[in-house]
Amino acid sequence: MTIARLKAKNQITLPHAIVQRLRLRPQELFAVDVEKNYIKLIPIEVKERYTAEELKAVDAIVEKEKKHGKAFKAGKDFSGYVKKLAKSNR
Repeated sequence: MTIARLKAKNQITLPHAIVQRLRLRPQELFAVDVEKNYIKLIPIEVKERYTAEELKAVDAIVEKEKKHGKAFKAGKDFSGYVKKLAKSNR
């Protein structure tokens, strides 16, 4: 067992041996949980929600629609509109 110290900004440095063993990289994300008296750190992968092409398409739609002043609520309204435009552009 290795001992680590909680620093002033609630930071703990992971021992080098653990980082190597789990092949962790800088900026790695972790799910953090408490189980009884233990802190669990579980490395996770976050997949991007949209591809670069989809984001470019949204940017193009935003530029085009700025002129018309349409307002949408985030979520279903906007998603439905984007799908409708995507179909019409095929």
